Amino acid sequence: MNYRNMANKILAFVFMLFFLSIYLRYIYKELLIVKIFCDVVEAALVGGIADWFAITAIFRKPLGFPWHTALIPRHRERVILAIRDMIANDLLSAQSIKKRVNEIHFVTLLIRWVDKENGKKILQTVVEKHSRDMIMNIDAPALAESISNFIKNKVRQIKTISQMKILIKWGLQHGKEQYVIILLIDALMDRIQKPDTKQVIYQYIDNIKQEKGKSLLEKVVIWIGEQTNSLNVADATETVYNELLTLLQDMKNPEHILYQWIQKKIIKVANQPEQNFPSLNRIERWKMAILESREFTEIIKNCTESFIEKASISAHNDLLDWIYSQADQHWERFKSDDEMQQWLEVRIKQAMLQLIDGEHYLIGKVIEEVLGKFTDEDLNTFIEEKAGDDLQWIRINGCIVGAMVGLIISLFLHYFYEPSIVPIMQEWLYRR
Repeated sequence: MNYRNMANKILAFVFMLFFLSIYLRYIYKELLIVKIFCDVVEAALVGGIADWFAITAIFRKPLGFPWHTALIPRHRERVILAIRDMIANDLLSAQSIKKRVNEIHFVTLLIRWVDKENGKKILQTVVEKHSRDMIMNIDAPALAESISNFIKNKVRQIKTISQMKILIKWGLQHGKEQYVIILLIDALMDRIQKPDTKQVIYQYIDNIKQEKGKSLLEKVVIWIGEQTNSLNVADATETVYNELLTLLQDMKNPEHILYQWIQKKIIKVANQPEQNFPSLNRIERWKMAILESREFTEIIKNCTESFIEKASISAHNDLLDWIYSQADQHWERFKSDDEMQQWLEVRIKQAMLQLIDGEHYLIGKVIEEVLGKFTDEDLNTFIEEKAGDDLQWIRINGCIVGAMVGLIISLFLHYFYEPSIVPIMQEWLYRR
């Protein structure tokens, strides 16, 4: 409701009543009720005009009157500082904000927001909106280098023998030694089945043949053997290769002598002190050589590029589904953990209180800067919008209170002062 218009209408109505009272006084000048009515209207008019002048003088110059008017524009700096101090030091003081912060249960509000106010959907929307752009903007070489450096630093700190012994002991305790042995044998078989293995065997046998055939007679015998196909290096290579595969396949049998020998060696390694391990330094050098090898760097690079490519394609499917599932599990665990909730509540409040102590001055600074940019008219409008209704009610009350005071004074004059006090004063003056 526009109380300024209401106050203006009431003042205009009082003006009309004033002119009416003048007319009635002229026609019915001897009627007491007309006199009382005139007194009431005059008092209401005086009260309304006085309050209108006073209220208007706060913001502007009423009727161009220059003395002690337009108080807010004239003292704008003091007004701005007063508003700043009132808001920063009274309404939004650091202590009042801290008190309010301590009364709020942030974790409860967080849980309610996520579970009951669609907070989860809002968070998912934000993640889906930015995930693809984030993945596409990842610098693959830089990420691969960071991952590689991280792995290298962590692996350097790991004692290979210690971890190997822990793994072996765990396997022995859980009856996994057969799995480990077969795993080692399969790894050897995979290595032997590579194309270069036969070439290595061939070169090894050929070297033996060359070393044994130093004399002329030995060379003649070897040549005759080759010509008669009784000493063919290629056949020997094929034979050795097949025998190795057969041997390794037979070694998977727990009753095999080599299987049992490997099992004894594994038990010995598990129980042997690390400092007595014969190949300790060699294993560590082997580990470092792998870390520094070009192949290791290429593996990390290829894995990183492959991850980024697949993640960018399925950013809204597999990757996000996995993230959401993990987040749901941790969220449910968090809601049932009172200790974790209390820990988070304390940390949030500590952060909020530290923020208030360090940044509270910004409230006053922002208020001062914003109000400082206002023109005089903007500043008047701002204050009128905040306190205008109360100020207009002062004008309305001025008319009402003026009328009531006028009525009281008129009744006093006509029913007490004139009939009782005036005769007494006249008699007293006559006697003197």
